Amino acid sequence: MRVMYLGNYFVAGCIAFSLLGWVASLHPYAFRAVLCLLAAIVIGWGLSWLLDFSLSKLLKISVADLQALLISGLGMVLIGLGVFLCT
Repeated sequence: MRVMYLGNYFVAGCIAFSLLGWVASLHPYAFRAVLCLLAAIVIGWGLSWLLDFSLSKLLKISVADLQALLISGLGMVLIGLGVFLCT
């Protein structure tokens, strides 16, 4: 059951990042706004990797679960960027 929930979040994240890529392709100002948002997400993602042990204690999940979520988050961003580059 837990795998289904994570799969649903992964698909929803891929759709969200694809939507951001589409919005970025509409106008140069939207492109800059989406780039700022993606930069903030990448900074947060990097900090989550650096602080994974303290963050896992704060969220009360195991380090392996947190790392799995971070890897799936990277996959979502890469799929969204792929859709953006292909459009």
